[in-house]
Amino acid sequence: MKKGQAEIFGLIFIVILLIFALIFFVRIKQSDDSSVTLRSSFRANNLMNAIMDVNLDYLDKTSLKELMKDCLDNPTKLNPNPPPQKIKSDICVAVEKDLTDIFKATLSEIEIYQFKGSLDTITYIELFNGVCDEGITASPVRLPRNYNFELKLCS
Repeated sequence: MKKGQAEIFGLIFIVILLIFALIFFVRIKQSDDSSVTLRSSFRANNLMNAIMDVNLDYLDKTSLKELMKDCLDNPTKLNPNPPPQKIKSDICVAVEKDLTDIFKATLSEIEIYQFKGSLDTITYIELFNGVCDEGITASPVRLPRNYNFELKLCS
C-alpha cells in the first residue's frame, strides 16, 4: 500500500469516527429533552390530581372538586349594593383563593400556570399568573354534566 492510500484510509477513518460521535451526541441530547418533558408532564398531571382530591371543610363540601362544581353551577350573584349588578359568588371567590394558595405553595415563583374550569363551553374559573402560549398541559379532568378542568404549566 502506498503512502497516499494510507493517508486517505486514515482520513476516511477519522471522518467515520466523527460521524458516529455526532450521531451519539444527537441521541443523548434528544433523550435529555424528552425526560425533562416527561417529568414536567408527570408533575402537571400530579398537581391536577392533587387539586381534584384536596379535602376542605367549607360550606359542608369535603373536596375542592365539589366546590369547583358548585362554583360552575352558581358562578355569580346579585350585588346587594346599588347599582344592581352580577358579581362572583362567594363559592367562586373561595375556590379562586384556595387554588391560588395551592399554586403558590407548589410552584416556583417564576413558573407560569393557567387553570380553567368550565361548564359546557363557558369558562367561569380562569386563573393565571402570566402569558402561557406553550407549555405542558395536564390531562383535562372531565366530570359528568360537562364539567371540564384544565391546567397548563409553562416555564
